[in-house]
Amino acid sequence: MKIDQSLKTIATPKSKDIQGGRSRTLTRQSTPDRVQDQVDLTGDAARLRELEARLAELDSANPGKIEAIRQALADGSFKVDTEAVADGMIRETLDLLSRMNR
Repeated sequence: MKIDQSLKTIATPKSKDIQGGRSRTLTRQSTPDRVQDQVDLTGDAARLRELEARLAELDSANPGKIEAIRQALADGSFKVDTEAVADGMIRETLDLLSRMNR
């Protein structure tokens, strides 16, 4: 059986799929010399880049501090800074509310 090489030059039309406000563009073009694929995931890709940037800014864990807290909890000497906890809860709540209003 002989394979017909003439089909390699047919280009697949560009298709656009829009679901839930997200745009996805898929194209594939074939020529005898090369195949070119393109994928565009605008909404999800942008969100992933934002999350990666935010994660990179976070401090890494300090093993010494973690062990000191663990030991203080074990021997009963750990003291909770109630003002710092309250301030953190207020900041977190304000941040959450501002994100909900966007």
